[in-house]
Amino acid sequence: MEWTYSSGGSADSIVLALVAEAHSVDPARVELVPRRGAPEARIAGKRVEVSRSRSHGWIAAACAGPGEASSLGIDIELVDPFLRSTTQPAGFAEVILAPEESPWFRLTEGLDDADRLYWLLRTWVRKEAVLKSLHIGFDVGRGGLHPTAVVLNEPWEPPLCLSHPAVTLTDLPQNSHSALDVREGLPVMLALAENSGPLLDPRR
Repeated sequence: MEWTYSSGGSADSIVLALVAEAHSVDPARVELVPRRGAPEARIAGKRVEVSRSRSHGWIAAACAGPGEASSLGIDIELVDPFLRSTTQPAGFAEVILAPEESPWFRLTEGLDDADRLYWLLRTWVRKEAVLKSLHIGFDVGRGGLHPTAVVLNEPWEPPLCLSHPAVTLTDLPQNSHSALDVREGLPVMLALAENSGPLLDPRR
């Protein structure tokens, strides 16, 4: 599995270059097929699992390497605009957190709003990656899952998907685990999910 992220450039060109590098082929041999909700890459007619995400001009992409069968989901979010937004932590938590996740959110009550929003955003990014790895989204009206259907552990711990044990989660880069890291360095938050289990929507 390979992944990358950058600001600028087109999502298609980034995915094409990543797939070509991972499979040691010329980018001209990689075909991108538009699909509902997710792109599909092919090399000589053979499907290659890919995932991509956009946020405020930033793009992240992931692709399976030769012989890798897991489905992938990657998500990227620009951090600072969210921390500076008028979003209220309690309101956002009510939308995205499952009842099983409420105990960790209560532990953040002594923090300022920006820190609480940081941990909620970490949870959101991880959940987005999980849903993408299941080849489904949050749009319940179109057959998706509500955010509360994905249950995760505490966002300051190495990530675990408790509701979907076949999914392995990784924060990217792996050395960025605090609000200070992001505010003073990396401007984006990323998560990658690898799903070795069944897909909820195999058509995507």
